[in-house]
This record gives sequence, structure tokens and C-alpha cells, in this order.
Amino acid sequence: MIKPPNYNGEAEEVADAWLINMNKYFQIYEYNENLRARLAIYQLQGKATLWCEEIKTFKEINEQGITREQFRRHFKDRYLTK
Repeated sequence: MIKPPNYNGEAEEVADAWLINMNKYFQIYEYNENLRARLAIYQLQGKATLWCEEIKTFKEINEQGITREQFRRHFKDRYLTK
């Protein structure tokens, strides 16, 4: 079984690579959009976990209902400056 990658809030290049690798993982395992978002959230560590908890609180995001696209938008806003 292939394990999804972790992300801990590192540099922009690492964040971009993490998103690409998560997409590769989801090409193998066909999870629904909510489960994909929740799994991505679970793979966050360190500073990235703290950021996620903060954004869930301030944006009033319910992890049970978040979609992968919502997660990606918030993640990109925080970690990718492109």
C-alpha cells in the first residue's frame, strides 16, 4: 500500500511538490472529494497543522463537509504565492 506524503509548512517549492504528489496518490485511490480533503488535512504536520486548525476556526470550516477544492484554495492562498 502506498502512503500519502506529509507536509509540514516548508518552502513554496515543497508545498507545490506536496500538492502534485497528493494528486498522484489520489489517481491511485479513488476517494470522494470530502475524503480527499480530510486525508490531505490529516497529512499536515507541524506548522501546517497549526495553520489548518487556525483556518478552520476563523473561516468556520467544518472538516466533515470541506471539499478538496476548498482545501486546495486555502492551501494555495497560504503556501503558494504564484
